[in-house]
Amino acid sequence: KVVPVSKGSPETTTETYMENYKNVSQDIRDQLNAEAKAVQIILIGIDNDIYSTVDACPNACC
Repeated sequence: KVVPVSKGSPETTTETYMENYKNVSQDIRDQLNAEAKAVQIILIGIDNDIYSTVDACPNACC
């Protein structure tokens, strides 16, 4: 957010703040929730097959 130092001054200063789940808009929260759900679905879909793949690898450490 750019804020003028004083009225009519060409100088500006930039204010920053940390965005988190509590202070973002509902649209952004909905998008974050959808992305989290998509990641969860992908991870659930991987299930235990990942272990079978690793166990089948000839270079896997015993």
